[in-house]
Amino acid sequence: MGTTSGIFGAIPQVDASAGKFVNTTQDADKLRMDFLKLLTAQLQYQDPLEPEKNSDFTAQMAQFSSLGEQQKSNELLTKLLTTQNVSQMNNAVSYIGKVAVVAGNNVVMTGGKGNVRFDMPAAGGATINLFDQSGRLVQSLTGQAFSQGEQSYSINASDLPDGNYAFSVTTTDADGNQVAVPTLESGVVKAVVNGTDGVTIEVNGRRVNLADVRQVEQASVN
Repeated sequence: MGTTSGIFGAIPQVDASAGKFVNTTQDADKLRMDFLKLLTAQLQYQDPLEPEKNSDFTAQMAQFSSLGEQQKSNELLTKLLTTQNVSQMNNAVSYIGKVAVVAGNNVVMTGGKGNVRFDMPAAGGATINLFDQSGRLVQSLTGQAFSQGEQSYSINASDLPDGNYAFSVTTTDADGNQVAVPTLESGVVKAVVNGTDGVTIEVNGRRVNLADVRQVEQASVN
C-alpha cells in the first residue's frame, strides 16, 4: 500500500512486512479514528468538478481495515508467545536441582571421579580420552566394550584435581576406521532463564535450550 493523498496531506505510509505504521507509536484504534476524520474531510472538501471515485474511498477503507486487523493479529501473537514463554519457564523451574542430560562433551571431576555419557552407534570397543581446560590429554581409557545405544561410564582418576574437563569417545567401524562417537553430558540444573533465545536452563555453567534436553533425572544423594 502506498501513500494516499487528501486535502489534509498524506496518510502515513505502511510497512506491510512489519504490520505497523512507519515512524508512529499510535495504536490501531486511534489511527482508525484519525483515518475516518481524514476521510470525512476529504469528502467534505473534495473538488466538486473532480470528485473522488467511490471505489477509491472503498479501497482506502479496506486497506486501512486490513492493516488494523494485521496489527491486532501481531499484538495477539506477541501475547501468545509471551504466555507460552511464561508457561515454559514455569515448567522448567521444576528442573532446578535435577540432572539434565544434553548434547555436550564436558564432565565434572570431583574426588578423582566423574561420569561420562555417549551414544554408541554399534556394539564394540571404545576409547575415552579426557582433556584438561588447556586441551592437554590427561587420561586415555581403552579396552572397554559397550553395547549399542546410550552408555554411561564412571571414570576413576585419583591423580586429577577437581574441575571441569572435556572428553571424546572414538570407536572402530566395520572397515577398521576410527570414528567419533556422539557425546553427552549431564549436570545439575542451577537456574532457568527467560531470555532473547527463549527459555533456557543452566547446566555446567552454560545455557541449554529446553528442546535440547534429552532427559531429566533425579540427582543422586551421596
